[in-house]
Amino acid sequence: MLRLLVLSDSHRDYFSLERAVRLHREADAVFFLGDGEDDFLSRSMQQLLTDKKVTAVCGNCDFYSTLPKEELVLLGGKRIFALHGHTRFVKQGFQMLEEEAARQHADLVLYGHTHIPRTAYKDGIYYLCPGSIHAGDYGMVDITDKGEILCINAKLT
Repeated sequence: MLRLLVLSDSHRDYFSLERAVRLHREADAVFFLGDGEDDFLSRSMQQLLTDKKVTAVCGNCDFYSTLPKEELVLLGGKRIFALHGHTRFVKQGFQMLEEEAARQHADLVLYGHTHIPRTAYKDGIYYLCPGSIHAGDYGMVDITDKGEILCINAKLT
């Protein structure tokens, strides 16, 4: 089994970001979906992630970022499309996101921006928005040895 920790929208709340990473040391990979790039790329955070596969994209509030806006990652035999979401206007609906996910032949889409935790399954594609880690919301994805995908929304307590 492969476990992914999915984080987004820390908005300068390094403490909550660090807490989620420390809480889920078992995660094999960590995805950061933007709006808090400085928090995520800090030296102390990177030291916590040395043994993880890390994917990070920039959000609309990550000014002057050099991170990609969208990333397609092959992991656990799955095509994972990661983005903040502003480039596909997810606050206005999911049509553009779903169209691009289909074009990318994605198995799983990880996006942020809305601050609203959400899981969905449509046309053979899993979708997970972890919400905002600043509000204590984050996501987990398990990819089983049989290739099954389980998306979970969680909350720091």
